[in-house]
This record gives sequence, structure tokens and C-alpha cells, in this order.
Amino acid sequence: STIFRFPGGSSNTISLNYSPGIMTRLVKQSKTKKLQFFDRNVSSGDAGQVDTTEDVYDNVVLGIIAANRANEPSIVLQHDTHGYSVDAVEKIILWGLDNGYEFKPLTYDSFAPHHPLAN
Repeated sequence: STIFRFPGGSSNTISLNYSPGIMTRLVKQSKTKKLQFFDRNVSSGDAGQVDTTEDVYDNVVLGIIAANRANEPSIVLQHDTHGYSVDAVEKIILWGLDNGYEFKPLTYDSFAPHHPLAN
């Protein structure tokens, strides 16, 4: 694969506890190796902020609307480890289709939001 997401995203600060500067080095290395990394510009909040299907749905829909207003495609971070998050997927897709959105796979040339590096 030539595309990936850093665990915790490129802006993660956990890595600072173990290897100061590692994210800066890895981002630079990914560019050298012509690898594309993706952060998110829409968060479902299912990594600890919310714990219901309705809240995941609301976060994603509001995030997609905000990204659209900024004239950006949406790159959604949502996990499959929580049933309530998985249960929101169909509802999110139906809302998107009903509102004229398309769902596409990520490719190397897709819009790739990058967060500011914190390590």
C-alpha cells in the first residue's frame, strides 16, 4: 500500500513520551518514500468522547456539513470496535446519499488532510 494513517494520527502526542521527534521524522520519511498519509477532518468521537449511535451520527453529519462549507471532501475517522459506532454507518450513508454526497475509496491522489505535527 502507498496510503496509510498513523496510529493516533500524525498529530499524536503519545509518541513524544517514547521517542521525541518521531512523528516529524516519520512524516518526512513518508514523503521521501512517496507514501501518502491521511489524518481526518471529520471525527465521529467514538474514541472516547461519545458512546451512542445517535452521537456518532450527529458528529459525523455535522462534520461533513462543516467540511463541505470549507469546500473540502470529508475524511471521517470512525472505528469498527464499538457496536454503537458500527450501527451508525448505515444511517450516515443513507443521510449522505439523500443529501447528494458520494462515497469513494481513498487513493494516493485523494484529498489528504494533515494535522500540525506535535512531535
